[in-house]
Amino acid sequence: MYKTFQIGFLGLILIPVLVVAHGPSRQKIVKEIEINAPVEKVWNIISDYCAIREWNPAVTKCVADKGSENDSVRTLTLENGATIKEKLVKHLPDNTKYQYMLIEPNDKAFPINTHGSTISVISGDGGTTVVEWKGAFYRSFPGPNPPPEKTDEAATKALAEFYMTGLENLKKMAEGN
Repeated sequence: MYKTFQIGFLGLILIPVLVVAHGPSRQKIVKEIEINAPVEKVWNIISDYCAIREWNPAVTKCVADKGSENDSVRTLTLENGATIKEKLVKHLPDNTKYQYMLIEPNDKAFPINTHGSTISVISGDGGTTVVEWKGAFYRSFPGPNPPPEKTDEAATKALAEFYMTGLENLKKMAEGN
């Protein structure tokens, strides 16, 4: 009986330690925009993996190290001068979408450590197009009490702004505004 009590007591003591030791949770983000243009026109603007420098004003430079169609690596330079490196995982022109992942994070760019993303160009109602940009990531700060600029909320906000800046400009380009 005493041994059972000791084990139970030890368990109660360790539970808070385990909870505090837990790292960041995976975050998800989905942004989309409806564009008054056909799918083909929108896809032609974004289908090249390094074309992001043309349709997302937050990207000032894109350098691609071309591998095969599905393993090209791009280095993006952002407005603040920070760079990140991303790898193309899937390029599916017949499905008008591609997937990529972050392979060299940079806290000065985004407070994230990992990032996988998919951009899909989908036919909408009445000849419109919906572009969906979704991603999943972990914040860069591994501990339980991140500084304000490295919280889940800060990481989500930074990526949401990046996604929407690109999507809104893509809409302007495709609609000819």
